[in-house]
Amino acid sequence: MALSFTRFKDRIWGGFDASLRALAGMPGWVQTLAYGPLQGLFLVAYLLPGTPLAKTSRDFAALLGRQDAFAMYRQFARQFAFGLQRMEMLRSGQAPALGAMLDIPRADLIDRALSEGKGAVIAMPHCHASIAMVRGLAARYPVLMLVRESREGARAEAQRSYYDHLGCDCVDVRRTSDAAVARVVLKALRQGKLVVGVVDRIQAAPPAEEPYDKMRDMVRVDAFGHPVGWIGWPVRFAARLGSPILPAMVAQTPTRIVLHLSPPRRPEDLQTATQAIADDLATLIRAHPAEWVFLYDKHWRQVLDRAGADPPQLTQISTR
Repeated sequence: MALSFTRFKDRIWGGFDASLRALAGMPGWVQTLAYGPLQGLFLVAYLLPGTPLAKTSRDFAALLGRQDAFAMYRQFARQFAFGLQRMEMLRSGQAPALGAMLDIPRADLIDRALSEGKGAVIAMPHCHASIAMVRGLAARYPVLMLVRESREGARAEAQRSYYDHLGCDCVDVRRTSDAAVARVVLKALRQGKLVVGVVDRIQAAPPAEEPYDKMRDMVRVDAFGHPVGWIGWPVRFAARLGSPILPAMVAQTPTRIVLHLSPPRRPEDLQTATQAIADDLATLIRAHPAEWVFLYDKHWRQVLDRAGADPPQLTQISTR
């Protein structure tokens, strides 16, 4: 049986968890040395025949019009390690230092959105530093974070050890009813808060003749030129109050966590607005490919397999 990236990542995390906690308080040069073997495991996994990493990397590189699939993967592994370092800073009580790392080049987009008094939704793909970014964001703005805890008890408990240090309200969408989530989100928007959530968990696309699957809350959109089912909650909730939606991507440098924002989208027609958000996030992912954790998700692998064989011609949009 082929080893999925999710299973591979969780095995690495489980084996390193105790060490990661200890590393958080050590000098930077010690952490750099310690995280080296972790990146080495990722590089070894690229060469193993039982993992899909090499093929998916080549598909993604082809989609981006690049020939350096292995170099892109090495950068992905490096950013993954950066992300873990920042998560351990969060868990070990170094929140002020972590918050100081946050850079928001277009913070004016958030300020203008919140000035309308209807809150705003920040819709992101899964990024290495998504959770760490929220800690810095919550130090500047009122925030509600939507999280999705693991089904596995020990993993979920470890995730909560991060969420407990975010400095904002959190709601677990897996263990909370849809109605209760809706009440919490709408209340936060009415209070003028930023509602932050990842939105790139895709499924099979609804049929073209019925583009919204209410049972799954999936909207038919094109992602990288191919139909997928995209989560509908950002537009559905924002439409209730007319709240703006800010597509976003989190990128990292050795010293900074950068929140890149696209101009706000308005919650008009469900499919039209959801497609616009998907397009904006595709553009941000193209600009910061090494930051996208869900690159190796099993559903995205299928999309990238098709897209790599037939790369779509997409108009590039400025992320500034």
